[in-house]
Amino acid sequence: MPRALSVTLACLLGASAMAHAQPVDPAAGGDKGDAKALLQSGLKLFAAKDYLGALSVFETAYARFPNGKILLNIGTTLLKLERKADAANAYQRYLDARDGDPAKVTEVTRVLADLDRGLGVLEISVEPSAEAELQIGAATWGRASDLARYRVDRGAITVRARRTGYLEGSQTVRIDAGQRREVAIVLEAEPVATVTTTTTTPIDTGLRAGVVPHARSRFGAVAIAHIDPSNAGAAVLVGVTADVMSRLQVQAAALLGPSSGAYAGASFALLGGTVRPILAAGFPVFFSDGPRLALRGAAGVELAINRHFAVIAELGVEYLVNPEPGVTKALFVPAIGATARL
Repeated sequence: MPRALSVTLACLLGASAMAHAQPVDPAAGGDKGDAKALLQSGLKLFAAKDYLGALSVFETAYARFPNGKILLNIGTTLLKLERKADAANAYQRYLDARDGDPAKVTEVTRVLADLDRGLGVLEISVEPSAEAELQIGAATWGRASDLARYRVDRGAITVRARRTGYLEGSQTVRIDAGQRREVAIVLEAEPVATVTTTTTTPIDTGLRAGVVPHARSRFGAVAIAHIDPSNAGAAVLVGVTADVMSRLQVQAAALLGPSSGAYAGASFALLGGTVRPILAAGFPVFFSDGPRLALRGAAGVELAINRHFAVIAELGVEYLVNPEPGVTKALFVPAIGATARL
């Protein structure tokens, strides 16, 4: 540290050491007697070169009795700890108080000018400014009015601003030694929350069936594969589906497979929502040496991915009214497929 600056700081510290003996405006509030005792302890620690201990005591004294003169002790101690930016901010707060001794104000102004050659100075504004708070880098949050001019070390620094009823705002700037940068943050009001009502119904599987947020189209396309494990066969239904009411839908489809045909059926959803247990019934007709009629009954689930697309899985039984010779009349026929709607 330059000798001239050290001498100036020693003078500032010596002058501020007597601050507790001078009359202070009672409107400042706080515990003056307690602060006086703390100042004496802090000065002893400073004289013993326990700067960390002295800083802690001075900061406690200022918290108990926020007299601007104590900021001189804090700033000088911070300089001894080589925390130049923090020291400069303490001196700035002393100048902003506008109640200091004119001689000391002159000295502090000169010290700040020396420090500013190696620091960056942020000129910070927040809109709306009333009741706004700032956080500069990793420092604690403070009133924006106390941090309008803030010294920082060279490099990148992030300034955050907040206020009740507004979204938090931030701005990151890069600053060099001896440079001044303006940081203007405009806070946006928090959006008004909209209340939406949803109905949820618990089902035995532990899933919850939530209401689909938008009504789906009544008409759609359907494609379902019917699998016949006992005869190692399968057929695919490709056709259309239509909602007769909110839970009842009908299907008409072509059967494509080794034996083609047609299918007409219906399904009923036991619950509304995105996960819908269903019961289904239908009439498959195959053409194999003539028409072969069957009756189908099934139970399953329909999962609505969104209002345009749903997946269906069923466990079904089909009874063949007039099967071909050698074909079992009652068959276990599971099915899996999907529906698509506009």
